[in-house]
Amino acid sequence: MIDRLMFRMIYGCGLRLSEALNLKLKDVDTVDGTLNIIQSKNNKDRKIPMATSLVNRCIILNKEIHLFSDENTYYFKSPLNRRLDRSTAYRRFREYLWIAGIPHSGHGPRIHDLRHLYCIHCLKRWVLEGKDITNLFPYLSVYLDHADFRGTQYYLRLTADLYPDIISKTEATLGYVIPEGRHL
Repeated sequence: MIDRLMFRMIYGCGLRLSEALNLKLKDVDTVDGTLNIIQSKNNKDRKIPMATSLVNRCIILNKEIHLFSDENTYYFKSPLNRRLDRSTAYRRFREYLWIAGIPHSGHGPRIHDLRHLYCIHCLKRWVLEGKDITNLFPYLSVYLDHADFRGTQYYLRLTADLYPDIISKTEATLGYVIPEGRHL
Protein backbone atom coordinates (compact mmCIF):
# COMPACT_ATOMS: atom_id res chain seq x y z
CA MET A 1 0.00 0.00 0.00
CA ILE A 2 2.82 2.41 0.85
CA ASP A 3 4.77 1.64 -2.33
CA ARG A 4 1.77 2.11 -4.61
CA LEU A 5 1.00 5.51 -3.14
CA MET A 6 4.61 6.63 -2.97
CA PHE A 7 5.33 5.87 -6.63
CA ARG A 8 2.02 7.44 -7.70
CA MET A 9 2.84 10.54 -5.67
CA ILE A 10 6.33 10.84 -7.18
CA TYR A 11 4.83 10.66 -10.67
CA GLY A 12 1.61 12.59 -9.97
CA CYS A 13 3.36 15.49 -8.22
CA GLY A 14 6.75 15.43 -9.93
CA LEU A 15 8.60 14.76 -6.67
CA ARG A 16 12.16 13.69 -6.11
CA LEU A 17 12.44 10.40 -4.19
CA SER A 18 14.05 12.23 -1.26
CA GLU A 19 11.11 14.65 -1.11
CA ALA A 20 8.64 11.77 -0.92
CA LEU A 21 10.66 9.89 1.68
CA ASN A 22 11.03 13.00 3.87
CA LEU A 23 7.29 13.71 3.98
CA LYS A 24 5.78 13.52 7.43
CA LEU A 25 2.14 13.02 8.25
CA LYS A 26 1.75 16.76 8.97
CA ASP A 27 3.06 17.54 5.45
CA VAL A 28 0.23 15.68 3.68
CA ASP A 29 -2.84 17.91 3.85
CA THR A 30 -5.84 15.94 2.65
CA VAL A 31 -8.21 18.83 3.41
CA ASP A 32 -6.44 21.33 1.11
CA GLY A 33 -5.14 18.55 -1.17
CA THR A 34 -1.54 19.68 -0.89
CA LEU A 35 1.90 18.44 0.07
CA ASN A 36 4.28 20.62 2.05
CA ILE A 37 7.79 19.95 0.81
CA ILE A 38 10.16 21.12 3.53
CA GLN A 39 13.83 21.89 2.87
CA SER A 40 14.08 20.19 -0.51
CA LYS A 41 17.23 19.84 -2.59
CA ASN A 42 17.69 23.61 -2.89
CA ASN A 43 16.80 24.21 0.78
CA LYS A 44 13.44 25.72 -0.11
CA ASP A 45 9.97 24.94 1.12
CA ARG A 46 7.09 24.69 -1.33
CA LYS A 47 3.48 23.60 -1.46
CA ILE A 48 2.46 21.10 -4.16
CA PRO A 49 -1.16 20.44 -5.19
CA MET A 50 -2.38 16.86 -5.51
CA ALA A 51 -5.02 15.44 -7.84
CA THR A 52 -8.27 14.43 -6.15
CA SER A 53 -7.58 10.75 -6.85
CA LEU A 54 -4.24 11.03 -5.06
CA VAL A 55 -5.83 12.83 -2.11
CA ASN A 56 -8.38 10.02 -1.84
CA ARG A 57 -5.57 7.44 -1.78
CA CYS A 58 -3.86 9.44 0.97
CA ILE A 59 -7.06 9.42 3.02
CA ILE A 60 -7.25 5.63 2.69
CA LEU A 61 -3.57 5.23 3.65
CA ASN A 62 -4.09 7.50 6.66
CA LYS A 63 -6.95 5.29 7.88
CA GLU A 64 -5.03 2.07 7.26
CA ILE A 65 -1.53 2.98 8.40
CA HIS A 66 -1.53 6.32 10.22
CA LEU A 67 -4.59 5.97 12.42
CA PHE A 68 -2.48 6.23 15.59
CA SER A 69 0.55 8.06 14.16
CA ASP A 70 1.60 11.44 15.44
CA GLU A 71 2.11 14.31 13.01
CA ASN A 72 5.90 13.85 12.92
CA THR A 73 5.71 10.24 11.73
CA TYR A 74 7.24 9.71 8.30
CA TYR A 75 4.45 9.34 5.80
CA PHE A 76 6.15 6.50 3.93
CA LYS A 77 7.39 4.56 6.90
CA SER A 78 9.07 1.22 7.28
CA PRO A 79 7.52 -1.60 9.33
CA LEU A 80 9.72 -0.36 12.20
CA ASN A 81 8.07 3.11 12.06
CA ARG A 82 11.19 4.69 10.61
CA ARG A 83 11.59 6.56 7.37
CA LEU A 84 11.51 4.20 4.39
CA ASP A 85 15.07 3.73 3.18
CA ARG A 86 16.16 4.86 -0.32
CA SER A 87 17.74 1.50 -1.07
CA THR A 88 14.51 -0.27 -0.10
CA ALA A 89 12.53 2.01 -2.42
CA TYR A 90 14.95 1.32 -5.30
CA ARG A 91 14.89 -2.43 -4.66
CA ARG A 92 11.10 -2.53 -4.58
CA PHE A 93 10.86 -0.41 -7.74
CA ARG A 94 13.11 -2.89 -9.58
CA GLU A 95 11.00 -5.77 -8.26
CA TYR A 96 7.84 -4.13 -9.62
CA LEU A 97 9.54 -3.60 -12.97
CA TRP A 98 10.49 -7.28 -13.04
CA ILE A 99 6.93 -8.37 -12.17
CA ALA A 100 5.60 -6.12 -14.95
CA GLY A 101 8.06 -7.61 -17.43
CA ILE A 102 9.93 -4.32 -17.87
CA PRO A 103 13.68 -4.87 -18.15
CA HIS A 104 15.88 -2.79 -15.87
CA SER A 105 19.28 -1.92 -17.25
CA GLY A 106 21.97 0.09 -15.52
CA HIS A 107 20.36 3.16 -17.08
CA GLY A 108 16.77 2.64 -16.03
CA PRO A 109 13.95 2.89 -15.76
CA ARG A 110 14.71 4.60 -12.49
CA ILE A 111 12.45 6.11 -9.84
CA HIS A 112 13.62 9.56 -10.92
CA ASP A 113 12.25 8.82 -14.39
CA LEU A 114 8.77 9.18 -12.87
CA ARG A 115 9.63 12.82 -12.20
CA HIS A 116 10.83 13.16 -15.78
CA LEU A 117 7.56 11.70 -17.03
CA TYR A 118 5.57 14.17 -14.95
CA CYS A 119 7.38 17.07 -16.62
CA ILE A 120 7.17 15.63 -20.12
CA HIS A 121 3.45 14.93 -19.79
CA CYS A 122 2.84 18.40 -18.36
CA LEU A 123 4.67 20.11 -21.22
CA LYS A 124 3.02 17.92 -23.84
CA ARG A 125 -0.43 18.66 -22.42
CA TRP A 126 0.23 22.40 -22.45
CA VAL A 127 1.40 22.36 -26.06
CA LEU A 128 -1.51 20.22 -27.27
CA GLU A 129 -3.95 22.50 -25.41
CA GLY A 130 -2.42 25.52 -27.13
CA LYS A 131 -1.18 27.04 -23.86
CA ASP A 132 1.55 29.67 -23.88
CA ILE A 133 4.61 27.73 -22.74
CA THR A 134 6.63 30.93 -22.49
CA ASN A 135 4.44 32.01 -19.58
CA LEU A 136 4.05 28.58 -17.99
CA PHE A 137 7.68 27.45 -18.19
CA PRO A 138 8.86 29.58 -15.22
CA TYR A 139 6.03 28.19 -13.08
CA LEU A 140 7.10 24.63 -13.89
CA SER A 141 10.68 25.50 -12.98
CA VAL A 142 9.63 26.85 -9.56
CA TYR A 143 7.19 23.97 -9.04
CA LEU A 144 10.03 21.48 -9.58
CA ASP A 145 12.35 23.46 -7.28
CA HIS A 146 14.97 23.98 -9.95
CA ALA A 147 17.67 26.51 -9.09
CA ASP A 148 17.41 27.96 -12.61
CA PHE A 149 15.78 27.28 -15.98
CA ARG A 150 18.55 24.98 -17.20
CA GLY A 151 17.23 22.08 -15.14
CA THR A 152 13.77 22.55 -16.58
CA GLN A 153 15.02 23.04 -20.15
CA TYR A 154 16.25 19.45 -20.07
CA TYR A 155 12.63 18.29 -19.84
CA LEU A 156 11.64 20.49 -22.74
CA ARG A 157 14.32 18.82 -24.86
CA LEU A 158 13.10 15.36 -23.80
CA THR A 159 9.55 16.34 -24.68
CA ALA A 160 10.61 17.52 -28.12
CA ASP A 161 12.59 14.32 -28.72
CA LEU A 162 9.70 12.06 -27.68
CA TYR A 163 6.97 14.04 -29.41
CA PRO A 164 8.43 15.47 -32.63
CA ASP A 165 5.01 16.73 -33.71
CA ILE A 166 5.15 19.43 -31.04
CA ILE A 167 8.56 20.79 -32.08
CA SER A 168 6.99 23.08 -34.65
CA LYS A 169 4.59 24.40 -32.01
CA THR A 170 7.40 25.21 -29.58
CA GLU A 171 10.01 26.60 -31.97
CA ALA A 172 8.14 29.84 -32.53
CA THR A 173 7.94 30.72 -28.85
CA LEU A 174 10.88 28.85 -27.35
CA GLY A 175 13.42 28.57 -30.14
CA TYR A 176 16.06 30.06 -27.87
CA VAL A 177 15.63 27.15 -25.43
CA ILE A 178 16.16 24.43 -28.03
CA PRO A 179 18.65 25.84 -30.55
CA GLU A 180 18.59 24.15 -33.94
CA GLY A 181 21.26 21.56 -34.56
CA ARG A 182 22.25 21.20 -30.91
CA HIS A 183 21.70 17.96 -29.07
CA LEU A 184 22.19 17.24 -25.41
